[in-house]
Formats: sequence, C-alpha cells, structure tokens
Amino acid sequence: MTSIEPVFEIGGQRYAAGDRVRFPRAGMRRNQARIYEITEAGPGGITAEVDGCRYQLSRGDIAAIGITHADQK
Repeated sequence: MTSIEPVFEIGGQRYAAGDRVRFPRAGMRRNQARIYEITEAGPGGITAEVDGCRYQLSRGDIAAIGITHADQK
C-alpha cells in the first residue's frame, strides 16, 4: 500500500508540510514579508508557524490572503 503525502492545492500549486510560504495579501505588511513554515496540510487548509505562533488557515482564509512558496516573488 502506498502512502500519499497530505497536501493542500490551490491555484495549480501544491503545498505540503515542511514548505516555506508567504501570504502576499495578508492584512499587515510585516505579515506579507514573513516566511511561514507549513506544519500540516490537507485538502481543506494548512497549519503554518512563524516565530513560535501557529496559525490554522482554511481554504477561504488562504483564498483571501494568497499563498506563494517563499522562493517565489
């Protein structure tokens, strides 16, 4: 039996635990610049951490604030 890695997919991009991401439309400019690490991912959303804080973001949250891999502009 093959194990499938849990991923979150949106806009043709896939995100999984361990990925480093940014949220380009976050409400505060400093949050747009931060690099978050995804700790959990699934079809409905992700959990991301930065500076010791954990955020659970739903598909709707991510649609509103955007998401990109940290190495993308």
